[in-house]
Amino acid sequence: MSRERARIVIRVRCPQCNAKMKAPDELAGKKGRCPMCASEVLLSHETDPALAYTPPPPREMAAIKLEDTGDDEQLPTPVADEVPADSGLKFTRPVHLKRNCHYLICNSKEVIARWDDDGKGWMVQVKDGFVKAAQNAKQIPTMGNYVFIEIEIVSEGPHQRLAGVNAYTIPSAFALIKLTKQDNAILEALEQTTELSDRQRALVRQRVNAKYLPSIWDDAADF
Repeated sequence: MSRERARIVIRVRCPQCNAKMKAPDELAGKKGRCPMCASEVLLSHETDPALAYTPPPPREMAAIKLEDTGDDEQLPTPVADEVPADSGLKFTRPVHLKRNCHYLICNSKEVIARWDDDGKGWMVQVKDGFVKAAQNAKQIPTMGNYVFIEIEIVSEGPHQRLAGVNAYTIPSAFALIKLTKQDNAILEALEQTTELSDRQRALVRQRVNAKYLPSIWDDAADF
């Protein structure tokens, strides 16, 4: 047994997907996120004494691990959910993806995933383009800071107009795995309204220009 495994004393199962996990003793009583489905998990000791180890010494950073994978790769430290600081922007979580609208999930540089009202569901970007997220779970990134962008398009007679662009943070690690489930599942991970960077604004413009004629910008909302 390696030194890393000898220091892990808590063994738990995810209540949603039943994945087995391990965590350091100092996280007992706290809540973490399952690395497989991003569900909330209470980190507590199993009652079976056969699962117990000698308590580890204090450490600055703890890691949660999947059990019996044969892989010692560290996963993010589980932390208790916190209410985000007030940014001065009103936050109302969308309850469903709207028809005739477009959605992007971006990091600071590029589009990671997109949804169009075309029946294809969420598409995730890979080296050669975009593929269906539901069929390519391994292509979905698990770590990073992402922004969920809603591009609102309204029809006015024969014309269409950009009515607004809304942006929300997706701060939770492993949240993007929800893209493999029903289309609206990712909305549960949105936590706070945010502002777009110049690069993210440019990505929005690129997507709008790829889908619509230049007239879409006539009387378009500022963003």
